[in-house]
Amino acid sequence: MNKQSLKLRIISAARDVLLSDGYRNLSLRKIARSIGVSATSIYLHFDSKDDLVHTLIEEAIERLNRALEICVVNKESPVKKLEALAQTYVSFALKHPREYQVIYLVSSDEMTRYPKEKFRKARKGYGLVLEVLKEGINSGKMEEEKPNIAAYTFWAQLHGVMSVVLSERLDRRIDQNEFIEEAINHIISGYITHDSLKMENIIDN
Repeated sequence: MNKQSLKLRIISAARDVLLSDGYRNLSLRKIARSIGVSATSIYLHFDSKDDLVHTLIEEAIERLNRALEICVVNKESPVKKLEALAQTYVSFALKHPREYQVIYLVSSDEMTRYPKEKFRKARKGYGLVLEVLKEGINSGKMEEEKPNIAAYTFWAQLHGVMSVVLSERLDRRIDQNEFIEEAINHIISGYITHDSLKMENIIDN
């Protein structure tokens, strides 16, 4: 087994153990046992348990950020860009639920503080929304007195929606796809001026 292959196996096993047993019960020995190697082998790639967990978080964040950056390309309207960001975020959470759950360990009080240079990468998605909101405000399509707060609120609302879905706490009488679609529509409409909202609806219809 080459070093790169072993590293990928370690990362995959660490993700499984982390999500099944939690951070507190995660150990390099447990990860090593799950893939049939020695704990010493893991230290060839990672300095510590937290170094490994930080890598898991960073990889998941980078994967999400790449999708978010791509989705706004060729979208002319800031409203369409905001919709694309919301839909891409939701799609990522649905298609990659394990990576999505790992992302939110960035604020865990149990592990070593997430490195500043990595945290700046984690904020890239927030920065994308902030840029779109400012573009919308400048064009008169959106109304926000505090875009910095509004950008965080955008992600917080979407995270709330996906937490309900992924934890399977959605009322079974409610169609999941309809719930997500309506939730996104409500979130987006909260940022758009009344006249712009009417115009977007006319264009869509």
